[in-house]
Amino acid sequence: TTCGHLTEMLRAFVPTTLGERGFLGSFVVALEKRRTTTTTLLSCGVAAAGVWCLAKANMSSKNNTNDNAFTGEETATTQRGLKDLWAGAFDAWIDCPGFAGEKVAYMRPVAKNNLLEKDDDDDDDDASGKTGFPTWLKTRQIFALTACNPYGKEVEEWQNARANEKLKVKLRELADKREEDVQFWRSFGFSLADDWREDGLAVAFSESDATAEKDVVALAKQFEQGAIYRYRWIDEKRMERKTVGALMMDTEETVVVQICDKPEGLKNADST
Repeated sequence: TTCGHLTEMLRAFVPTTLGERGFLGSFVVALEKRRTTTTTLLSCGVAAAGVWCLAKANMSSKNNTNDNAFTGEETATTQRGLKDLWAGAFDAWIDCPGFAGEKVAYMRPVAKNNLLEKDDDDDDDDASGKTGFPTWLKTRQIFALTACNPYGKEVEEWQNARANEKLKVKLRELADKREEDVQFWRSFGFSLADDWREDGLAVAFSESDATAEKDVVALAKQFEQGAIYRYRWIDEKRMERKTVGALMMDTEETVVVQICDKPEGLKNADST
């Protein structure tokens, strides 16, 4: 009979180690004992199989959504917004080695066509005695990354703080694997236009470290981040800052950041 054939098929499907335990095992036993109620059992079996397949399909859909959170037409606007936000953000480095007497070094993006062009504010900076970038950074590969707000979705402050602590541990592990010295310190990016801010870490590798950028990008992906910053020394007051894609590839934007005073009246520019 149809029920008998179904019984044999399920017997072949259910692993022998399950015996008569579990959902499928119990189902087979029920079929053997009550073949006369074929229609009822068959309906139940199909319904249960349908629920299981639907659940699996939903799980697969969720996994695909996570894996591709920065892809698809519906997120294109978000990507463009994040790209512009990161390119226009101010920087702050906290306790970077070599900034004599300054706990926080603030940097602002400077719009210019020539990266080596002298800025009009240079004379004012020189007159005020504002500290420049420490010279040891000349020969370093410098990056900044965060573990905040995975996939660009805002989460609670305590969650971001915990994620950054985990990121710090991972950076220390990267440093321990290298023979040459690796330095890292706290950093954050913020916007003048709104209250956006993300805390993270800046890290400096040796100039000869062949896998530094690759390793930092991989770490950013691990923490579900769209991009990182990469810095290149220009002079004591400026660095070239490039947005480098991690999970978001269409993010590249190169600007110049210049040391500046702390923007006044902005709570999101505070170091604590």
